[in-house]
Amino acid sequence: MNFLFQSSKAGLSVALCVSFALTATRPASATICYTSGKVYMQQKVYDKAAYFLECARKAEPENVDALSLLAVARSELHQYVSAGAAFQMALDLAKKKKDEKKAQSIEQNRLSVNARLFNAGVKALAGAQGAEPPMEASLPAYASPPDPQSAVTDTTVFQAFTGASRLEEAAYDFVLASYVDASSIETYQNLTYVLTGLGRTDDAILAAKTGLKVKPDDERLLNNLRAAVMGKALKLYNEGKYAEAIVEFHHAQEQDPDPKAAPGYQLYIAQARLKRAEALKKGSAEQKAAYDSAAVEFAAVQEMPAASDSIKENAMYNAMVIYANQDDYPKAIAIFEKAGAVYPNSMEIWSVGGQAKFQKGDYAGAETALRHALQLDPQDAANHQFLFLTLNKLGKPGDAKSKESINEYTIYKALTLGSKKNPKVWVDSAVNRLGASNQITPLAKTEGYPDEVYTYSEEGKNFETLFFWTKGKSFTFLDGMMFSQGAVPSKKS
Repeated sequence: MNFLFQSSKAGLSVALCVSFALTATRPASATICYTSGKVYMQQKVYDKAAYFLECARKAEPENVDALSLLAVARSELHQYVSAGAAFQMALDLAKKKKDEKKAQSIEQNRLSVNARLFNAGVKALAGAQGAEPPMEASLPAYASPPDPQSAVTDTTVFQAFTGASRLEEAAYDFVLASYVDASSIETYQNLTYVLTGLGRTDDAILAAKTGLKVKPDDERLLNNLRAAVMGKALKLYNEGKYAEAIVEFHHAQEQDPDPKAAPGYQLYIAQARLKRAEALKKGSAEQKAAYDSAAVEFAAVQEMPAASDSIKENAMYNAMVIYANQDDYPKAIAIFEKAGAVYPNSMEIWSVGGQAKFQKGDYAGAETALRHALQLDPQDAANHQFLFLTLNKLGKPGDAKSKESINEYTIYKALTLGSKKNPKVWVDSAVNRLGASNQITPLAKTEGYPDEVYTYSEEGKNFETLFFWTKGKSFTFLDGMMFSQGAVPSKKS
């Protein structure tokens, strides 16, 4: 058994193999063995009871009563591996013989022993102060409950835990409980949680997987397994060890049996690749390759059936941004052509797509994308900026696009550099500020008060931009005189 180990510095009471030697010779009759075992059970002399009941078991393998009593005797001797095996063998035989009453009695006895250990673990866990990873391991590696046929003769004795760590004590008790009842889902749930808290990642994974063999769809165990397999990867990620974290994230994904969790792992891998790229030498070939890898990982999320629309949308946006930041506009545009069709209401995707098309020289395509992005958010300054640049490329002096480009420029400046004013106060004070000949006052009489007013200065000149968002109009004044005007996508106030 894996619990045979030397005494640790933490003071853990170790499992000891003991053998009971009787001077009496083995009785020739199974009946005599069973009867003797029952007598010793009544007298609570459990070592002798176990001896004779083991004799009865071997002589009469399908004696349910002998196995049932043997299980109790073993548990009283703290021989939990053999106790659990005997309980299971007795239960299987009772069910095979369709003796429901006997099966129920065995289940109750097993539950009683399991509960004693399980409750001890819960008590120890309640007394633990957060995670308590020991400086050096004082618990052996966890091993799943062995096959009952081979475990029934295992007389390893498990003494009470005497170490200082309450978290380790809880783990120890839950391990023993799992040996007594290998079908207890609650035991595996708690054991996985505690082992994860101790930093025992591999042990926690094994405990969770053992429990999932009993109940493959148990949500808590699946979540505990996910936490266990992610623990090491997240620790490396948080320490900035991105290359190592990527390996562990892949390993975590392989360990997780739930296909619905795959997109989450993929995003972690992509994000780790992005962080690794950012940490490399700027402009180096290695950094460019790392950015490419990150973009590919983000884009791959789109092909995952289990990924939600929001996850796919965010992943494709990130891939576009990476390519755009690397001036790889053809790849950014290629993703946009796919993502834009799938997510027509994503302002961020249409914005990056429009900017990438502008940088690539596709001004007509940029105009279409940017106008769509502004329909989704009329107040996005970056989109107004790139629409100004795009219209400036497409327009000619004095034509409509040229005039509109000037208006887009003033909108961009107002939204980025402007100081927001109270619309009514600002309009009403126009005469005092600018004189009776100002053109703001008559505009207000025609259009009413604007939804927003921004003022800014450029090259010593003062500009005032009035936004009538609900009407889809904007007007910019230079020293009180009309400088530019045009349409803006309308929005609710």
